Amino acid sequence: MHRGVQFATTEDGVRIAYTVSGSGPPLFWLPHFLASNVQLEWEFPQQYVYGWLGEHFTVVRFDCRGLGLSDREVEDISLEARFRDLRAVVRKLDLDRFALVGIEGGGNLAASYAAAYPDCVSHLALVNWTARFRDEQNGGRQRALGMLLDQDWDMLAENIGGVAFGYDHPVAAGYGRLVRASVTQPMARRYGAELMREDLFPALEQVRAQTLVLQSQVDFYSSEESARAVAAIIPDARMRTFEGGLATHIQRLVASIVEFVEPAVADSESAAPAASATTLTVREIEVLTLLVQGLSNREMADQLTLSPRTVERHLENVYRKTGARNRAEATAYAFTHGLLNG
Repeated sequence: MHRGVQFATTEDGVRIAYTVSGSGPPLFWLPHFLASNVQLEWEFPQQYVYGWLGEHFTVVRFDCRGLGLSDREVEDISLEARFRDLRAVVRKLDLDRFALVGIEGGGNLAASYAAAYPDCVSHLALVNWTARFRDEQNGGRQRALGMLLDQDWDMLAENIGGVAFGYDHPVAAGYGRLVRASVTQPMARRYGAELMREDLFPALEQVRAQTLVLQSQVDFYSSEESARAVAAIIPDARMRTFEGGLATHIQRLVASIVEFVEPAVADSESAAPAASATTLTVREIEVLTLLVQGLSNREMADQLTLSPRTVERHLENVYRKTGARNRAEATAYAFTHGLLNG
């Protein structure tokens, strides 16, 4: 678990919210602007990513200006302004050198900061990222969500989870809640326009950090072709692709980051629960699915037409078979083993 929300102040007086979790070498995780809320993230699958990474690293998360729990009323959200946000947290934590992981739009800040401050960034991981987002806006879904961003914020929040995870995925609705808590519609428009303007290709040759490019073959924001272009320009960059969407291989992706940044302490299974999904019975999977949806034992019993004691027994079996110690860890198991996709 994280150590509580803290705040750092930038050179231009903006308060930046951040959290610190885990132990080990410092690693910053920079997400897309639509999913950045350092408090609410701990009720969503990000917490499992941070938990796995926290077994090896001190994981630092912060909300850029205008997002999450950081100051919302800001004028400047340029890359240089976001540099100030990252520098403020770095100074507050008194860090000299650290790893950066940028996911989707968060990759703009990660890659540009690594290029501008080569002595500070030891490792750079870029996940489902393109150096020029405006080149990726030709797909029908991108255009549709772009129109919703401009015209119907409620509809976008309602559908973004389904687009990202699949409409039958239990966390899809929760993702919409995270989006609403992360950013307002006007600020989302501004961030979206800023990403469309930014072109990181010129900066890539200046990156000196060890770099790993990770790409889902099915992704809303970037293509495998654009990821290969990034890996070809950054000196000595490595690249790995994964079949399907991010939700289907998140545990392997996190393991790849662990192995890349800290090979001495990582192994191929270190970032994932050890039990096999096939050990669960159909009824136990039903109970686990309802648990993920946030139902109480009584609510699960009513829905499955079981007694509360029977539900408790099924939960005990789920915990024993998966190695989970609580509901959060059982949810992590379900998420990483694809049990939420029906």
